[in-house]
Amino acid sequence: MQPKKVSTSSNLLKVISEKARLEEGEEAVRDILREVFRSQKIGTKELAYLTHLPVPVTAAVRKELENQELLARKEGAFLTKKGERFAEAIGFRYQQRATCSTCRGRRIEISDRDKALAEKLRDYCKARPKPLPWLDQTHGTHETALLRALFMLEKGDVEGRRIIFLGDDDFTSIAVGMFKAAKEITVVDVDARLLRSIRRISKKENLHINCVEWDLRNPLPPHLCRKYDVAFADPPYTIAGLTLFISRGITALKQRKGLAVYLAFAHQSPRKLLILQRTLNAMGLVITEQIPNFNTYIGAEMFANTTFLAHLKTTSRAKPLVVEALDAHEKLYTGQVVPTIRTYQCRCGRQFDVGEDMRIRTVENLKEKGCPDCGSTKGFVLKRKQKLRDTLVTNLKLQKFKWSHFPEILEFEREIAINSFPEAPIVDEKYHRQKLEQAMKRDPSSLKVAFLNGEIVGWLWMKTEKDRNTKEKFGYIKSINVKPQHRRQGFGKKLMEVAENHFLNRGIQRIDLIVSGANFGASFFFEEVGFERKHSTMRKQGNKKS
Repeated sequence: MQPKKVSTSSNLLKVISEKARLEEGEEAVRDILREVFRSQKIGTKELAYLTHLPVPVTAAVRKELENQELLARKEGAFLTKKGERFAEAIGFRYQQRATCSTCRGRRIEISDRDKALAEKLRDYCKARPKPLPWLDQTHGTHETALLRALFMLEKGDVEGRRIIFLGDDDFTSIAVGMFKAAKEITVVDVDARLLRSIRRISKKENLHINCVEWDLRNPLPPHLCRKYDVAFADPPYTIAGLTLFISRGITALKQRKGLAVYLAFAHQSPRKLLILQRTLNAMGLVITEQIPNFNTYIGAEMFANTTFLAHLKTTSRAKPLVVEALDAHEKLYTGQVVPTIRTYQCRCGRQFDVGEDMRIRTVENLKEKGCPDCGSTKGFVLKRKQKLRDTLVTNLKLQKFKWSHFPEILEFEREIAINSFPEAPIVDEKYHRQKLEQAMKRDPSSLKVAFLNGEIVGWLWMKTEKDRNTKEKFGYIKSINVKPQHRRQGFGKKLMEVAENHFLNRGIQRIDLIVSGANFGASFFFEEVGFERKHSTMRKQGNKKS
């Protein structure tokens, strides 16, 4: 009889992390245990708040801890006797917290002198139009608006400053305006309803807030460019949304280092946070402060009703990554980037599919309309949830390249050329035809065209090369592309899987590719699927002598 294997503390943390499919790893499991240990009894939402994890992720880990009999629940989660022994084994001793109980780590508080202003903001915030979830709108509390304004004031970014707010369904502009200290305040938003509310309050309070209805997918109007000292952005909670809003913010700022950019954004996994930091670095911004759980929202249950606030500064290298108009198919909002169909069931048994591309977009819409069978406007229960892209990827079909595909493949190649060599892209049809003719003669099986429901949506061009120094054979991805309207649906990852299998079947394990330093979207994608940076091409443009 085999002796039973005893799990060490670190092994058990790893097991729980893997069972919960926790991207943050075993340290996040340890964080959850620590917060339960300190609180003695705690609810899931508060646990998510303290660990900066999404509520569903926190719930999944909590469930695995219960399966291991480390946690139990009764009006909140608490450690079992086994859990207490385990907590002691991994070193927990202190239950007291060092965080300020008044400001909860924000380092800014609403003092007595601000109470009247807070009450006035409370009344104004109650009159806001309903948030539009498909625009990632979730209203911040009136305290959040005031705390942001106080933080900006403390940092010297209100008095005598020209400030631009890129999106403001939280009414932070009104809170800042109430100080009567800014030189100019401008709000840019695509939601005309919000702007009408801000204009009305601004007129009543004599705040002189300029409201501009504008879709930030388009470049800012000239009169908003290079004139502001401070930019505040509360973008959609996607990297694409962040990149767009911060790019427009940089365009609005004066060309001066040391100017402030404020960013309100959802807490992210380490992998996504790394991409966020690289994106900000690529735009020449430095993070001077990042305060978790600074912003509190009415709603945003996924993020435990909170997001962080980052204080950024421009450097001499500050530049927007998005300059031109954004492609109409670019996915900015969470519901577009991770499209999900949720099925809700009414008390009467009728089921409804809810999602970005469905007839009913949100459960809030469902409650407003009510069940057509029984008329109920509440009591809808979530029965199942399915990511749309998981379904779509299974329908992706790959075929060998045929010359009848050439017109659409040519457009893929031209887009790659423009993104890779923006200064002098080769878009000549004859040039690309000749290259493909050579590839067809050499290895026609290395050219793959991706179809979805009969439509060409992707393109993959592979080559086998030999290293000049080591003589080792390696795979080379010459081209990989997906149509803009079909990106962020898992098709790119599927094409990379096909490429890996193509080379592995030939006994080749190493795969190389080249990506332009300016093509940040592609760089992030390749890193996400496992590629590492090995070489960098560096360039300096010398100044001509007069």
